[in-house]
Amino acid sequence: MKKDKRLALELLKQKVNGEIKITYREITSQTGYQKCHLIRLSKLLEERDINSLLVHGQTGKPSHNSAPLTEINFIIDFKNQYPNCSISQFMDIYHEDVIWNKQMSNIVSKYNLQIRSYSFFCDLYKKQGWKSPIKHKTFGKKSESHPLRDPSPRRGILIIIDGTPHDWFGNGIKFSLHLAVDDATGEILAGYFMKEECLLGYCHLLMLIIKEYGIPENLYSDKHTILKSPKDGNLTTFGKIVDDLGINMIFANTSQARGKVERMNGTIQNRLLNDIIRYDIKTYSELNKFFNTKYKYYLNKKFSYLPKYKKSRFVKLTTKQDLTLIFTIRDTRVILNGNCISWKNCYYVIVDKNKDNYPMYKGSKVEVLENVFTGEVYIKYRNKIYYTKQIEGHYQDPEKRKQAVINNQKELDEALRIRDNKLKARNT
Repeated sequence: MKKDKRLALELLKQKVNGEIKITYREITSQTGYQKCHLIRLSKLLEERDINSLLVHGQTGKPSHNSAPLTEINFIIDFKNQYPNCSISQFMDIYHEDVIWNKQMSNIVSKYNLQIRSYSFFCDLYKKQGWKSPIKHKTFGKKSESHPLRDPSPRRGILIIIDGTPHDWFGNGIKFSLHLAVDDATGEILAGYFMKEECLLGYCHLLMLIIKEYGIPENLYSDKHTILKSPKDGNLTTFGKIVDDLGINMIFANTSQARGKVERMNGTIQNRLLNDIIRYDIKTYSELNKFFNTKYKYYLNKKFSYLPKYKKSRFVKLTTKQDLTLIFTIRDTRVILNGNCISWKNCYYVIVDKNKDNYPMYKGSKVEVLENVFTGEVYIKYRNKIYYTKQIEGHYQDPEKRKQAVINNQKELDEALRIRDNKLKARNT
């Protein structure tokens, strides 16, 4: 029953004045107020009128829980460090760096700073005219609906990867974050920043996952040419690496299909710029280390969730799997004169473990393996791995080679022109 305070006060006044004969039980049945509360109201009627009792005693007065001006001014000054910060993130930064920070205990005591609710910061943002960078989407009737699917039951079954460029330091220069998210938990497994979305970035990403968690069953990605060859059936370099590790590649047709990694990218873009300021990160080298040793765990505590089953499907690396030879760029070459091969405009001679020349037959077809991280070049011949040594001073500039081809073509054209002129002279 909905309480009616005005009716309760009017009936109590009539009862006190003797205008009507009514019991507290009857007033309770009509107004919803219990006897103890009615007795308290009847005592108040001896000092005040009905209208004053209907107005809340705190109306027009500040709340006992409202922040004092000193605390408000401190928060405003603190906010100046993070001009482009969402409400939820600023609340986290304020509590973590000030309220819960033991080194700030004197400041907290001096300004009587308190833990504040999300609604408190919403009101403060509105009063101060602060803008949040996060714009919540509104969906109309014509918006396309994408059905939700159940997450993977175990960690390691499906890892969603993506590369997204962003101006992380706010200096106008964009770098791509190569990101991996576990579908079962929504947690960040690894992240790596590179100048652009590239093979090396994805290799660093995969290496970080393998070293910390193990080898996953499936990688889920878009159809970027680094990940999927435009020619059906052909594996890219990254595809060969993944295949050697026994990982299955799955390709999405739309970005919505990879919603977890897309949403996490948005979260990181909204938060990381302010956290770079918080932790005084200056370079991308520092950022890569910070992201994989601290930041991903910080975000995972806030946004990840438990999988359906505890047992993981990540597989530990075996002793037979040599990552040095797996994470490689591969192609075929032929042994040339001098027991060497040509690779990326340089010559490499085949050597053994002691760096002594290891002779091979001229014309033998071999597979060249270049480690993506170190650039070391190996030879694979008849399922055996051989070392190489670069021959110094035998580098040929590709631009000069191109120019030499052009010059040779010009000389050939000139020779053909002279020949044609001689034939014409004879015929005449």
